[in-house]
Amino acid sequence: MARFSLGKEEEDGDEGTGPSSSSRPSAKKQKTAGNSPSSQQPPPPPTIQPPPPPTIQPPPRSSASEIGNSENEELLDEEAEEIGEEESDHEVEAEWEDSDFEEEEDGEDEGFDEGLDNQQHVEANETSDIDGSISVTLTDPDVLDCPICLESLSIPVFQCENGHIACSSCSLRIGNRCPSCCWPIGYNRCRAIEKVIEAVKISCRNMKYGCKEMLMYCNKHEHEKSCKFAPCSCPLLDCNYVNCSQRLYAHFSSKHFSSADHFVFSHLISVRLERSQKFLILQEAEGMLFILNHFDERSARAVSVLCIGPTTSRSEFSFEITARDGDTACKLISLVENMTKWLDCPPARRYLLIPNHYTNVCGQLTLELCIRKIP
Repeated sequence: MARFSLGKEEEDGDEGTGPSSSSRPSAKKQKTAGNSPSSQQPPPPPTIQPPPPPTIQPPPRSSASEIGNSENEELLDEEAEEIGEEESDHEVEAEWEDSDFEEEEDGEDEGFDEGLDNQQHVEANETSDIDGSISVTLTDPDVLDCPICLESLSIPVFQCENGHIACSSCSLRIGNRCPSCCWPIGYNRCRAIEKVIEAVKISCRNMKYGCKEMLMYCNKHEHEKSCKFAPCSCPLLDCNYVNCSQRLYAHFSSKHFSSADHFVFSHLISVRLERSQKFLILQEAEGMLFILNHFDERSARAVSVLCIGPTTSRSEFSFEITARDGDTACKLISLVENMTKWLDCPPARRYLLIPNHYTNVCGQLTLELCIRKIP
């Protein structure tokens, strides 16, 4: 369909320079030919052009950029929703991680002491490695004992030509003649065994009662003779308690306090013994236990004083015991022997033998006793 423009044609007619239209040739000529007013012709009526038909515009189409923007907006919305869900999931995971972290911290706190103990144990092992010492287990501890006297070997150690060993005292006692092969012994020393004896250290057999000493093997016997942690037995026959002397004293004070006569060092006390009574328990104010041992013979009675405690080479107490009969008296001043356990047997030494006429008509024997500490 052709389009027409009225404005352009009017502009062309006013100018008079452009080419004329085929629809109005005469009018244009008349206007330009005459100059007088009579000769002027009236202008032709304007040609009314029909209005152009309305242009039907198609519905606006979304451009590719607009479509892309809408799609992008939808994608952004979906991504925002997914991000929100992920953030909520991360928050839940973070809460679980925090709780797990707190539990781990609690576990670390609980295991802190154990870690320190393990660290100290490792340091102790490193120290032992630095010292060069190792732990050795003897499946047969008697291998380091003299095969003749069965006592712990001590330097010097002798051997015969066939390798049989003996301690120095046994070598002299058997006349320097090996009891196993009859070869001479006591002239050649066994240096290998001597080095082992010098290097070996063992714990005291009273370790379970509190002794923590580590001993050279050759000094083991001497130490155990005087170890203050030697096990001592409760003197009451119906009690089986066994422990070191200090713990035994505490046990007796708490469990059998009324079963003993109590005294103080350096103070004279009077005690009475029945004919059938074998011993009397005495407990000093510091807790130490003593036994007044009594043995009834046909014509006399034997009494002695013992201390329940580890045996030592030096006596720590002395006693004075006196029996009186009118103007006569029997007295004994001696040292107190230590024993780890009371034994029902007559005393072998340091006892007072008292004739029967020192007893009263009821068969009771009255004694004066004083126990002192040796400075």
